[in-house]
Amino acid sequence: MGLFASLLVNAVIAAAPATPLPWYNFDDYPQKAFDREWKGAAVFVVTVAPDGRPVDCTITHSTGYEVLDRQTCWVAMKRAKFTGARGPDGQPVYGTYRSVVNWHRPDQTRLQAEPAPDLEVTVASLPEGSKDPAAVKLAYFVDASGNPSACSALPDSLPQPKPLVDAACTQLFGKIGRVPVSVGTGAVPAVKTAAVLFTVDK
Repeated sequence: MGLFASLLVNAVIAAAPATPLPWYNFDDYPQKAFDREWKGAAVFVVTVAPDGRPVDCTITHSTGYEVLDRQTCWVAMKRAKFTGARGPDGQPVYGTYRSVVNWHRPDQTRLQAEPAPDLEVTVASLPEGSKDPAAVKLAYFVDASGNPSACSALPDSLPQPKPLVDAACTQLFGKIGRVPVSVGTGAVPAVKTAAVLFTVDK
């Protein structure tokens, strides 16, 4: 069995929101930021304990305004509850959940959305049965050093054909950095998520 084939053997389950989305509404807009018309997109990651509790929040892409970034994590930590992640052995583990908040005036679209794909891959053709867009959302397991060892499609990507899911896992594991999940002062094994978008070279 090849290296990447072995990564696909055991399914992993990502931490998932148990609190209905979106968590944010326009009442959450800090008055100071609203008055000054400060706006921007905050991409954030919530670290989720094995029992589903949010234990940390990190801004991975800032709005450029500390008050908006701080409010982003404050709301997530206060309102969000999760179902816990499970590793390839079926045991509860830490997990991460990623999202983005677009702080803007209330006459525009809703605040919370999904982040952009983590990886875009150009291919000559797609497997038969691929759904449009040819995107695959993945859950993958990393050890305390950040090394990946298992990969599964998230529920909304299950309609994609298995060859596309396998290709997404292979591409992701070949290109991501080995970044562990930290809790407190140490790193822990965890389930992370990512999205891979395939486009056809025309």
